[in-house]
Amino acid sequence: MELFLDLDRRRVLLSLSAIGATGLISSLLSGCGAKPIVSGLRRSSGDVFINGEAVSADNIKKRSAAVLVAPDATVSTGKSGSAVFVVGKDAFLLRKNSRLTLVPNKKTALTKKIGEELPQISGFKLHSGALMSVFSPGVRKLRTPTAQIGVRGTGVYIEASADKSYICTCYGLVKIDALDGEKNSEIVKTIHHDSPRIIHGLTGIIEKAPMVNHKDAELVLLESLVGRKPPFVGALGMVSESY
Repeated sequence: MELFLDLDRRRVLLSLSAIGATGLISSLLSGCGAKPIVSGLRRSSGDVFINGEAVSADNIKKRSAAVLVAPDATVSTGKSGSAVFVVGKDAFLLRKNSRLTLVPNKKTALTKKIGEELPQISGFKLHSGALMSVFSPGVRKLRTPTAQIGVRGTGVYIEASADKSYICTCYGLVKIDALDGEKNSEIVKTIHHDSPRIIHGLTGIIEKAPMVNHKDAELVLLESLVGRKPPFVGALGMVSESY
């Protein structure tokens, strides 16, 4: 199975330039900065489903608040679908042909209403497809069909299929454990996409890989939705105000 997904050219954010990012991010940041974080589905295109129920872009426009994504939800997309959403203080960009199941943090799992204490997740399982996610401080346990990934306040991009997984630690610290074969493990610490990895099923081999299929502007967008900036903004000469 081909790991590096043939991502839909029409999907949200694929062709972001600095100018394009400015316009899109400005349109999405009503819940950021000094304002409260707005949880829920912030943007969608194509077929998007929450717990099997179809959600359209019109649903978001018609509601005064974002469509809620509970911390135990399953979010999936069709062949032309994509979804940007916020759960607690974590933000996500789910690509086409993907299925994601969130695992709630038991301490906040009963909080359902937007505006109350923000519900948190303890992790997720990416069954298939591709996902970018950024996390607030704290431990999260992520799973794919071939790997378990422990993260702390990290930005990651993951592609998952039945026989291999790709993970780029965009910044931060992760521990990767292969689930099969030799069950290899590796600790990866990066500043800016330094050490992408492929984790193979059956053999459990973890190998180096290039950075593919994701952009810094997408990370800036996701962090902005939860009132933060990626650590590479400024450190690498990027001017956050340009976003």
